[in-house]
Amino acid sequence: MTLSKKMMAAVAGVSMLAGAGVAHAETTLKVAVGFGPGSAAAYALENFAKNVEATSDLKMKVFTLSLLNLKETPPGLRDGIADVGFVLPPYYPAEYAEINLAANLSMLATVGANSTSPGMAMGAAMTEYVFLHCPECLTEQKKQNQVYLGTGVSLDYILQCVTPIRTMDDLKGKKYRSGAANFGRWAEHVGGTKVSVPGNDIYEALAQGVVDCAMISATELSNLQLFDVVKYITTNIPGGVFAGVATNSVNRDVWQDLTPAQREAIFKASARSSADVTWKYYADGVRNLKQSPEKGIEIIKPTADMIKMSEDFVKSDLAVISKQFTDDYGLSNVDAKVAKISELIEKYKKLTVGMEDDAEALAQLYWDEIMSKVDLSTYALD
Repeated sequence: MTLSKKMMAAVAGVSMLAGAGVAHAETTLKVAVGFGPGSAAAYALENFAKNVEATSDLKMKVFTLSLLNLKETPPGLRDGIADVGFVLPPYYPAEYAEINLAANLSMLATVGANSTSPGMAMGAAMTEYVFLHCPECLTEQKKQNQVYLGTGVSLDYILQCVTPIRTMDDLKGKKYRSGAANFGRWAEHVGGTKVSVPGNDIYEALAQGVVDCAMISATELSNLQLFDVVKYITTNIPGGVFAGVATNSVNRDVWQDLTPAQREAIFKASARSSADVTWKYYADGVRNLKQSPEKGIEIIKPTADMIKMSEDFVKSDLAVISKQFTDDYGLSNVDAKVAKISELIEKYKKLTVGMEDDAEALAQLYWDEIMSKVDLSTYALD
C-alpha cells in the first residue's frame, strides 16, 4: 500500500467529525522559511505547500527569507505573523528545553554504529521521540502556541573555515560559530571559543573575521552562499548533525480552526516535508563537497587523533547534557530521556540504511513507524 493510501486509511472518518473545524474554503496560510530560495528548507516547504493544496481546499503562500528570518520565526509563528513556519528551537533554549534535550544528543548519530545517513536516522528518532514518547515536548509546544509536525535534519557537521585546520594544534585558539550548545562545548573542548551567530549571519561572520570556522553542514555552502567566503573545509569533525528543527510547525490557533480534512492534508504532507528536508540536505551537501575544490576550497581530512578526540568528547558530553538540562532547565527524568533518545537513534540507524537518496522511502518510514500512530481526532486540539 502506498504512503498516501496508508495515511488516508489511518485517518479515515476524521473528516466526518462535524463542527470540529471552522476554516473556510480557499483559506490561504502564510508559510515562513528563514532560508532563501533554492535552500533545502525552501524546497521542502514549497513541496509541502503544493501537497497541501493538491489534497485540500487550502491555499499556501511561501515566504522565503522575507516574512520572518530564522530567529524571528518561533515568536512570529506563536504570535500569528505566520501560520506555518520552519522553526529552530535551539535559538530559544529555555522555551524549547524538552525538544532541545533530544537535539543536543545529535552527535550520537555519527558515533558508534555507522549510518549511511546520520541525518535520516536522527530525524526519524527526533520525530518518534516528540510524537510518541515526550508528552512534555508537546506541552512545551502548546505553551508556544505551536503544533509540532515533524523534524528534518541536516547532513553531518564539518568545519568550514577561513584558515586551515589540519592538526590538533590548529584547533586551538580559533573562534567557532556554534548553532547549538553541544557544538559550543565541542569548540571549548578543543581549546577554541564558541561564538553564537544566527544562521542568517554566518556569511558576514566569516567574511569579517568574527569567526574562523563555522560548524555546519556542507549544504549551507549553497543555502547560505558560503562558497563565497569559505577557503578550507575539514571533514568528519565535529560530526553530529543539526537536529533542532520543527520542519513545518503550525500556529495552534490556526490548527484548531482548520477542518478535520484540512488538518489531515497538512499532517499527511508533513511526513513528506520532513523527509524532503533531510534528503535535500544530504543531496545538496554531497554535491557541494564535490564542487568545493573547483571553487577554490581545499578539502582537508582530519587526523586519526582528531577523530578519536571528537568521538571521546561525544561520549563524555552525555553526562554534561544530563546535568545541564536537569539543573539549568529543570527537566525531570533526564537520564531516562537520554536513554530513550539514544535507543531511538540506534533503531533508526538500522531502519534508514540505503535511504540516503530516497525521500519517498524515508517519508514512508516516518508514516509507518511514527505518524500513523498519532490520533488526529485529538492531536493538539485541547
